[in-house]
Amino acid sequence: MKNNSQVLYKNTVMMANASGIITRHDQVAIDFSCLYAVPEVKSVSFKIKDSSVVTQIVSGVWNYTVTMNAYNDSGHMNLINANTEVGLNQKIWVELKTDGLDNNIVAVVTDSCWASNDSSPNGTLRYDLVKDGCPNAADKTVMMEGNGVGTSNGFSFNMFEFSGKTGAIYLHCQLELCLKQNGCARSCGGVRKRRSLRSKYASGNPALISMTWTK
Repeated sequence: MKNNSQVLYKNTVMMANASGIITRHDQVAIDFSCLYAVPEVKSVSFKIKDSSVVTQIVSGVWNYTVTMNAYNDSGHMNLINANTEVGLNQKIWVELKTDGLDNNIVAVVTDSCWASNDSSPNGTLRYDLVKDGCPNAADKTVMMEGNGVGTSNGFSFNMFEFSGKTGAIYLHCQLELCLKQNGCARSCGGVRKRRSLRSKYASGNPALISMTWTK
């Protein structure tokens, strides 16, 4: 039982039922209880540092802008801003959009996205969300949207924190341009070798964009 400030646990120790119609042993019935104070639970929430990250990319003959936005709805209508609190295990939708590219010629492939515990993409802790253009199979909350189809794509995941760490979470994504005439849409249902896609990339210079979440 529980009230606002205490938890009460009750139980009874009893002698097992006798196997015959008589018994020559004392019957045992001991009631006992334990009283505990309700532990204090502090909810953890994150706030985004920049609700819209914009990066200018020059990659060979391509000169374009990449924008990373975070939303709390699948329709990408409710932009998460610096005042929006995001709780642990809350689903987040991330959109990666480009401007300045010809949608008839190239598509954007999100090759990888990962979280680290510091601003460097090569942080001491790394947690993969997207690997080789597909959701990390070890994280069932991650889903991709339109990867390699056009000049924008996105993915969703459930918010988390690094165990035993109290600092910010840095989300990094690496994107590459793909020539649409060769087919760029990613198939994540089966095994697909990365090098079979390398010839489709319009440039060997990937774009890197990062977003920061703070407690």
